[in-house]
Amino acid sequence: MSDPEIQQVAEKNGVSAATILISYHVNKGVVVLPKSVTEKRISSNKEVIKLSESDLALLDGLAASGKAKRINTPKWGFDLGFDDWYGPVKSQ
Repeated sequence: MSDPEIQQVAEKNGVSAATILISYHVNKGVVVLPKSVTEKRISSNKEVIKLSESDLALLDGLAASGKAKRINTPKWGFDLGFDDWYGPVKSQ
């Protein structure tokens, strides 16, 4: 969420970086299951905005440039081909 490009899209749209990331996936047709323990974040996690084509293209480009990171707790024991929070999962 601290990526400068994500922050730029968030500022342009007047929302948080978390809202941009949740909205990105919803705009792409992906089911999003955000997690939080604070009431304020739980409430804000249901905010979704329509992103412009240029915003979607910019966000699509983040993964293409190697900025994708899967955060997954607990470890699921399989690798999707890019680093996650724990680093690459080793085959057993």
